[in-house]
Amino acid sequence: MNMKEICDYIISNINNDISVEQLSDIFHYNKSYLMRKFKDYTGFTINEFINECRVYNSTDPLIYTDSKILKIALTNGFNSLEYYSEKFKDIIGASPLKFRQIYSSLLSLAQTSNNTDELKYIKNALGELQEYQTYLNNIGDEYMDEVTRPKIKKMSITYPKTK
Repeated sequence: MNMKEICDYIISNINNDISVEQLSDIFHYNKSYLMRKFKDYTGFTINEFINECRVYNSTDPLIYTDSKILKIALTNGFNSLEYYSEKFKDIIGASPLKFRQIYSSLLSLAQTSNNTDELKYIKNALGELQEYQTYLNNIGDEYMDEVTRPKIKKMSITYPKTK
């Protein structure tokens, strides 16, 4: 079973409806077998992986645009604002609105701050998002083994401590 191919398919079609049934038909695997092997290989259920990818794909528009949160949710494959907000909070650890407020504040602070500690904090916060997005996009690659895969974790989203 080529997990990379399945992961790539999910990522390429992340904004469309994707179901386990659809994947089992496309890749010609029994649904139960596919779900078990996917979980064993990636550490995610198929639905968890889809939601993780969708949520992390939605972080850039939240940070860098003023698009409505509902539009961002729908654009990233979620069918309702409520479900998007629930999954976002489960995965990221904050609501989409709070996430936007914090990261917008961090970007504003980055433009005006000369404090190296603040700038380092901001760079780390934005880098953590990028690192996890990269991980999700590469999860099926052969070079990723049990040692190199990061553990699933909630982001620690807080304002930097300023004087």
